[in-house]
Amino acid sequence: MTETGKIREIKDNLIIIAPDRSAACFGCMNEECRKGTGFITAENPGALALETGQIVEVAASGTSLLAQALPVLLPPVLSFIAGYFLLRFLVPHAGEGAFAGAGVLFLFITAFIVYRIRRKKPPGKSFTVTKIVA
Repeated sequence: MTETGKIREIKDNLIIIAPDRSAACFGCMNEECRKGTGFITAENPGALALETGQIVEVAASGTSLLAQALPVLLPPVLSFIAGYFLLRFLVPHAGEGAFAGAGVLFLFITAFIVYRIRRKKPPGKSFTVTKIVA
């Protein structure tokens, strides 16, 4: 996921960037912008010579996105499997629809729990400055 924006402030290795509003951001659906500050925080691991007012491109690495996606996607899938086989173990003469229904119920309950946890404790975004645009 990449974003472009203008550097607003530089604090040591932490860069505060005002995102370009004309660019479409479907990756986070402008979640950073709706928090009230409207700024993206990024790091400068490449030690680029940055100045306030420059337009830069920031990106989140694929491993960072994967580390954020797995804790969200894996528990509901595992809970579906657990619900399916738990009902099969507890009520073996029930039909296939009941087993699938139990799995779907477990899936939605776990997805709601994961959603509530993520709303209270969102993951840290790890944007890095990749290049200076202008």
